[in-house]
Amino acid sequence: MSDEAGKRLAAGPAAALVTLLAIGVGISLWLVRIKLNLEFDPSYESSCNLGATLNCDRVQTSDWSTAFGHPLALWGTATYLVLLTLVIFARRGGERGRDLLAAVVVIGAVACLHSAWLASISAFSIGAWCIFCMILYGVNASVTIVAALAFRRLAPLGDTLALATRGPVWVTGAAAGIGAMLLTVPAYHLVRGDMAEQRIALAKTQMAAVGLPEAAPTKPPADAQATEPPAADATEQAAPPETRRTVAAETAPAGVITHPRGFRYSEVVLRKGRSFFEVPVTEHDFILGPEDAPVTVVQFADFECGYCRVLSRNIKSLRKKYASDVRWVFKHFPLDNTCNKVMKGTQHPSACIAAKASNCAGLQGKFWPMHDKLYAVSLRINRVNLRRWAEEVGVADLAAWDRCMDGEQGHLKTTEDSRAGRFARIAGTPRTYINGHLVPGVVATEVFDYYLSAAIAKADSAPAPAATESQTQHDMVRVTHDKGGFWIDAFEASLDAKGRALSVSGAMPAEVSWYEARDACKKAGKRLCTAKEWLSACTGGTAVDNDKDGDLTDDAVEGTMFPYGPFHEGGRCNDDAGGKGRARATGSMKRCRSASGIFDQSGNLAEWAGQSEDEGWLLGTDFRWGAKATCMLRTRRFGLGYRNTTTGFRCCADTATAPPKTHAIRHDGHGQPGRVAPSFSVDDGKGGKLTEKSLQGKVTMVSFFASWCGPCRRELPDLQTFWTEHKKKGIHVLAIGVDKVAADSKRFIEEMKVTYDVGYDDKAIVMGAFGVRGMPTAFLVDRSGNIKRRLVGINAAKMAAFKQAALHLAESKP
Repeated sequence: MSDEAGKRLAAGPAAALVTLLAIGVGISLWLVRIKLNLEFDPSYESSCNLGATLNCDRVQTSDWSTAFGHPLALWGTATYLVLLTLVIFARRGGERGRDLLAAVVVIGAVACLHSAWLASISAFSIGAWCIFCMILYGVNASVTIVAALAFRRLAPLGDTLALATRGPVWVTGAAAGIGAMLLTVPAYHLVRGDMAEQRIALAKTQMAAVGLPEAAPTKPPADAQATEPPAADATEQAAPPETRRTVAAETAPAGVITHPRGFRYSEVVLRKGRSFFEVPVTEHDFILGPEDAPVTVVQFADFECGYCRVLSRNIKSLRKKYASDVRWVFKHFPLDNTCNKVMKGTQHPSACIAAKASNCAGLQGKFWPMHDKLYAVSLRINRVNLRRWAEEVGVADLAAWDRCMDGEQGHLKTTEDSRAGRFARIAGTPRTYINGHLVPGVVATEVFDYYLSAAIAKADSAPAPAATESQTQHDMVRVTHDKGGFWIDAFEASLDAKGRALSVSGAMPAEVSWYEARDACKKAGKRLCTAKEWLSACTGGTAVDNDKDGDLTDDAVEGTMFPYGPFHEGGRCNDDAGGKGRARATGSMKRCRSASGIFDQSGNLAEWAGQSEDEGWLLGTDFRWGAKATCMLRTRRFGLGYRNTTTGFRCCADTATAPPKTHAIRHDGHGQPGRVAPSFSVDDGKGGKLTEKSLQGKVTMVSFFASWCGPCRRELPDLQTFWTEHKKKGIHVLAIGVDKVAADSKRFIEEMKVTYDVGYDDKAIVMGAFGVRGMPTAFLVDRSGNIKRRLVGINAAKMAAFKQAALHLAESKP
């Protein structure tokens, strides 16, 4: 044995190499974690995402971060484990140790060359740097240098390659490599599978919250990694030509992309962590798949967005798998103010020209091939490359493409798509909507597959059968649930002359408090529905309090979000957005009907439910809620005496109950000018009572307030000043607090330092008698007890007119 062969790797270099390689393993695993989080967690942003230049997320979402279907960092982990094994065995010394150390030097040198190549990719292709990757570049260089210096003590550096390629070294290296792969690759798939299961479980919860079932196995499960995606030039053939629209010349004048005006944007609905938006799809959109497909996927994306590139790669195989079931729609949302005025600045300076190039290719029926090409290539986006790519995907008339690129018409589609994105409140990409439901960020193939399967399963499910004659009787409908079933009024209740609840079609529903609703149902031989009964009837599934907090409306939906289905359909119910409108006659919205035949459980009046004061709540929503008018809402901001033009009810019973023979409907007005002020009695906070008799012979300003009402802090002191100046003229002020805890109203009054009469209406009975909807609301009552004016909110001009009317009444003869 030579002297060199008898020497051993010194302890210092060995410790340095082990430390460096351990750092390499740790950082590589961290990069694998980042890549998995970017794929499975839409809200994830790594700690080294420091801007456009230093951005690990941008690097990790590029095509260069993957090799052979696995993260490049995973192969780095395996490499560092192999090197760590070689260093440990080299520490034993002898010829074998020397040769293994030589292999460490050679592998380290190769890793350094690979690092240089990756650095050039970051500089010239990706345009961003990953700090963790750069640390690994340093680890590779340091390992190579330390190993080379240690090897020099054992043999000349010129012998490195010869010694590193000897047979025993190959055997040891191969064994270490196989061991490292057996350790890392299965572990990666185990972790990835667990993350996929967690994400799909979350998706199931989210889909259940909006009334979608679990995914049915409509197609055999596909391995996302094994499925061969269609070639770029064959993508458009995924659906039969006769059912596929790609916005070619037949859907727009040649050479022109028009603004698809005329449709109305819906409101974004946020519910249980989900966002719903009815994305408008017109003949001018780029569409792939059958027009009558049960599922529509709309993607807002940017061609310079790394996350969009990953998502496009993840769903490309699904476009082939669901060719006959899904309609794919692409909408531009470039993060560049040049063509997207929704953006305040520019994050992706080449996004607009890329969008324009795809639009111009789309005019010749080549949008989708251009789409796939833009996401497949890693070269810089510029006019020269774009023209070459257009030619490669089959754009026939390049002269027409050039004219389109030179003009502004290629930007019109992008501008209109961005406008739709503004209504959807999009600030970044990608944003994907499956039948209107938002699936944000990058989504793994198997998770996206689940979403599509669930949506298809819902679309393919047969509609619930209409109620049979045996299920309907006397304007009531039978609903079954886990305890057998019950009967519920088919229509919102009205009141007859005796105060009995009536369920009849075509009548104006009664505006009542919980107390009045309870009594009206009892007089009719029924009962006020429980929250579980009401909600089960609305959603079509037995309501369950999953979190055991006493609130059935904050859990997953056992049925559908709306009485007529899982998604909002504008105009189906009386849900005028923007807080305008009024209640309509019962049953007048014929399509606002559940499968069992119950009308108007959302969007007309909110309805009282609950058989005791503790259980009393307003369920559903009234006409002001727009697309948010769902079954799954409950409110009780005020006491159970609250009633106005937004509050109604319907009754339930264990057996069908015949309605009264008389259908004389009683119409009550609450707090309307021209009517007599209602009778009332409130505590004055001093052990006494204030009643309507305290208003007799006086011109009284009755103001309702609450401690949480900001405008009330201005109105009550203003009334104090006015009353102090004019009380000798016979003007009186009565403020009524409606906090559910009277002590809150009392503390508020102490802060205001008012000295006129104050009453406390913690059950909102007097508030309901006056028909007050919100705070502050004031009434002007004359000496005879008639309501003359109603003032809602704070408005200087209206308050001045209100005061002037009070002075006029006070100065007029009794």
